[in-house]
Amino acid sequence: MMNNYTPYYLRFTSQEQADQKLTEVNYLRTYEEDEEVRTYYTTGDIPGGIDVVGEIWNDDGVYEIDEETGEITVISEPTKKDGWHINIILSSDLPEELQEFIVEPSTPSRRFAGY
Repeated sequence: MMNNYTPYYLRFTSQEQADQKLTEVNYLRTYEEDEEVRTYYTTGDIPGGIDVVGEIWNDDGVYEIDEETGEITVISEPTKKDGWHINIILSSDLPEELQEFIVEPSTPSRRFAGY
């Protein structure tokens, strides 16, 4: 039997907001190992995956290359796009608590294979 998956592109205002919301839906979990608290992202029993993209930068940086040395000089830094980005692919609907963060990028910076 083949699962039908749906990719969701989410944008939060910050990593803290993303972590809070993902914790609410049990997609961000913690455990203790060697007296250290560790975290991980999971869709749990639902087939799927989570790709933490984080910050995304525009392709608007300006650079100059020294033809003799090959050294690159930054004329102007690229600008950062708004938000903290996470992609989720699921074989079920996205939890209601995350739906307000869905965005529809015209050219996603990263995709799940085949989607």
